Amino acid sequence: MTPRFAILLLPACLLAQPDPRDLLLHSADAIKKYSSYQIHSLSLIETRGGTNTRMQMPAVISVRRPDRMRIESQNGPAAMTVVSDGAHTFVYLDQQKKYIKRTATSSPESILGENGVLKNLPDIANSIKSVEITGEKTMEIDDQSYQCWVVEAHYDTIKLPDQQLTIQDAVQVSWISKTLGLTLQNSFTARLIVGTLIEPVIMTQATTTMGLALNTDLPDSLFVFTPPPGATETADWTLPGITKPDVEGKPAPVLKGAPPTQGKVVLLDFWTSWCGPCKSEFPILEKLHKEFRAKGLVVLGVNVGEEAIAKLPFTYPSLRLLADDEILKSLSINAYPTLVLIDREGKIALYEVGVKSEPALRAALAKIGMTSK
Repeated sequence: MTPRFAILLLPACLLAQPDPRDLLLHSADAIKKYSSYQIHSLSLIETRGGTNTRMQMPAVISVRRPDRMRIESQNGPAAMTVVSDGAHTFVYLDQQKKYIKRTATSSPESILGENGVLKNLPDIANSIKSVEITGEKTMEIDDQSYQCWVVEAHYDTIKLPDQQLTIQDAVQVSWISKTLGLTLQNSFTARLIVGTLIEPVIMTQATTTMGLALNTDLPDSLFVFTPPPGATETADWTLPGITKPDVEGKPAPVLKGAPPTQGKVVLLDFWTSWCGPCKSEFPILEKLHKEFRAKGLVVLGVNVGEEAIAKLPFTYPSLRLLADDEILKSLSINAYPTLVLIDREGKIALYEVGVKSEPALRAALAKIGMTSK
């Protein structure tokens, strides 16, 4: 090949590369196109400076859509198991010998955000300063080779005043499969300014995919939770690391496409058609809708991430949201049903995951001045 011919080919090679920003942003959703999958991963989290820690966390994530999931993770002596069986979601912490049982079905990907070092961070995609493809690598998983783009992203300073945390100099390097679009290896390094610590904390989190099976046959037995001997059930939100979103008493976000609600009491029901517990709650909400709508109650069923449903199982107003809608992030909606009650001043009066009984809902309405009398 002559040098001149090589120069002519160079622009064509560059054009063959995908847009690095799109590649990075779409990699998070690439797993959603598979009806089932099982991923074995190993994460290493290290901090040094104001605090020095080192955690190694193997994990196995098994998903069979739309409503079956199992997550098993280990952090030294502590282990966590999350199981969704289609009707309930169980979260079990081995060290505490305790578990919670939710009358709700969590979506497979969003439950992963409830735990972990970065669980309270905002969507850092909005803080990307620059992103580029820095090379190509080959990764071996289960004796199979995956050609990957190496994508490096730099982020602006992220300030979280409520948590007394500032994230600086964040850099993320991702190995993204050319054929699957999945991130198979990822590292995130940043400098953290934490509270009253004199020194900044340098944090590195690296995750590598050790095993990968897509559209694989996963048996029903995998998605059954049997409490280990000596395990006891505890109330929701009481396990370490499972924190109820701090939204009650704060202004509710604007729900685009909703009917006029100014000066009214609004009861939002976030649901999906594959959620069994959601169906048991519809008659209760229907009854409250008919009884209190003349007094200013708006019951709104918010269907998440599904196509238009031909015949709704209720008569009160309905709205559909995409699974990545911003309001779901702002309200931390990751289990169904989730009920959000908004008072006449537009503030959130109640936030509950799972089915609420009719007496409990009536009590919540009465607390903000809405009674049947």
